Amino acid sequence: MGLIAHTLYLIGEQRGLIESGPISSWHQWCLMAAWVLVSLYVIAAFAQPGTSLGLFLLPMVLLLVGVAYLMDRVAPFATSTSTENWAVIHGTALLAGTVVVMLGFVTGIMYLIQSYRLKHKMLANEGFKLPSLEWLEITNRRALIVSTCLLAGGLFAGILLKINHNSFPWTDPVIWSSAILFLWLVATMIFELAYRPARRGQKVAYLTMANFVFLAFVLGLVLFGPSQHARNSPPSADAKPALKSSREVGGTRSVIR
Repeated sequence: MGLIAHTLYLIGEQRGLIESGPISSWHQWCLMAAWVLVSLYVIAAFAQPGTSLGLFLLPMVLLLVGVAYLMDRVAPFATSTSTENWAVIHGTALLAGTVVVMLGFVTGIMYLIQSYRLKHKMLANEGFKLPSLEWLEITNRRALIVSTCLLAGGLFAGILLKINHNSFPWTDPVIWSSAILFLWLVATMIFELAYRPARRGQKVAYLTMANFVFLAFVLGLVLFGPSQHARNSPPSADAKPALKSSREVGGTRSVIR
């Protein structure tokens, strides 16, 4: 029911922002990421019925919704750039990569907990069942590979978008932090492929958890740091109606506040 309500809300917002592209603001970006993460949970719940996946994924969803609430008053992206192909690829790839990193982070934590429980021969608590170590290991490794490819593609599209518009300087914290993130992703990928023991067990879990920490640092700089990335689109004449429309959809936000 929460997923259905979230879907209806996003549809209503998109109708009010038709000319601004599929992702028109950081507020909508976070809500879309939360929607994708919950959708993946629904699929995983059918693949692993009776497990406590939601207990670990729910905090990630609430975190995204909370950040979306904080970013509600940030100006939307400029219509001139948000509808460009490279901008759409940049935003969509980073969104998908962020969701997969969160999924890998959660499955990594579950793997460590399950491994600890089995190692110490702890009985499973009623109502708290985790997937098998084999399933968690496979999901964790796939999340590591897929997230690396998606984030690398999103960063590359962002570089091309930056070259085309030159909207903020190359010394911006987001630029160098994204470069560090890219180098880290490449290093983890090479390490995972070249070092066979890193493909199994706790090492994969630690790598996906480290990816989450690096990505959270970069996104923190983008959203709340001294970067111009989230503020490089001041409200223009064409952006104000879109911002107003997003606040009038269904009157939902005014009711919440």
